[in-house]
Amino acid sequence: MMLAPAATVRAQTVSDPRVATVATGLEIPWEIAFLPDGRALVTERPGRVRLMSRRGAVRRRPVARVAVSAQGEGGLLGLALDPAFARNRYAYLYYTTAAGMRLDRWRLTSRDTLVRERSLVTGIQAGRVHDSGRIAFGPDRRLYLGTGDAGQGPLAQQPDSLNGKFLALTPRQYRGRGGRPAIVSSGHRNPQGFDWEPGTGRMIATEHGPSEGVDGPAGWDEINWIVQGGNYGWPIVFGPDHGVFTAPVRLYEEALAPSGATFARNRRSRWRGSYLFACLRGEQLRRLVFHRGRIVGDEALLPGRYGRLRTVVEGPDGALYVLTSNRDGRGTRHAGDDRILRVTPPPIE
Repeated sequence: MMLAPAATVRAQTVSDPRVATVATGLEIPWEIAFLPDGRALVTERPGRVRLMSRRGAVRRRPVARVAVSAQGEGGLLGLALDPAFARNRYAYLYYTTAAGMRLDRWRLTSRDTLVRERSLVTGIQAGRVHDSGRIAFGPDRRLYLGTGDAGQGPLAQQPDSLNGKFLALTPRQYRGRGGRPAIVSSGHRNPQGFDWEPGTGRMIATEHGPSEGVDGPAGWDEINWIVQGGNYGWPIVFGPDHGVFTAPVRLYEEALAPSGATFARNRRSRWRGSYLFACLRGEQLRRLVFHRGRIVGDEALLPGRYGRLRTVVEGPDGALYVLTSNRDGRGTRHAGDDRILRVTPPPIE
């Protein structure tokens, strides 16, 4: 993939998506994962896991409470379900503690209670900022973790540090006793979303830039193609000139603060194959269109309508589920926040 121009190329819009609010009153939701029966687990940053019914009703009583350090940007963050969840009922939670980041394995009981089984990964520093926090299973069945620099940029370039990296655990590790994960890539500041492109298997990730530049404020947010052994330059380089380091496939001078991301896979959707990511500071959902490794379309969706958006996940019904983050101290809170939105892409006609 080559670095795309910083200017936005607007994709052709056939029709606007339909948006409905399916749940309200959440407190800084961070991740949503759908169970095989169509229900969903939702993490809240203060340390709760909530259960959402197929109709969108969120159970008042949490299915788990997690002891977290919720200072700054920390708390209960990532959630992923085991590829064999229907058989083993394993769920994985990623969160901050006073001692650092922690990845644990939990099990959902028949009574819809999450029970902690064991800690799998420690040794990742946590900070008031840049904890990253996203976890997801790749096509190779490894469990991938994004880690930020915890506000200490040099950690991203230190080979003995797990910060500022993409990491991966094997099935034997995440279903067993855990252990030190493999380093996939380094030189990351604060990656908060990633997914794999259908057909090619390319891992595409969002990255928070430093929101500053030589000539004044700028976002320098990135979209990166993550390759094994890649070094993405932070904190040595950022912006358009990466030199010997791996360059982004898209660079935004405007500050978007891109977070959770997904590729759309619904066969009945005009957005099938698009890469969608939620934006916090940018207060929008962004849609990228890839063609042969290049970005040929870049579209801002729902700008300013729902405030800060934390993540987007495709549900089993083919709709996109978006979490707002207006109660995190950086947004404007409105009645009903935070909420879960159901976004229905335009259909193929």
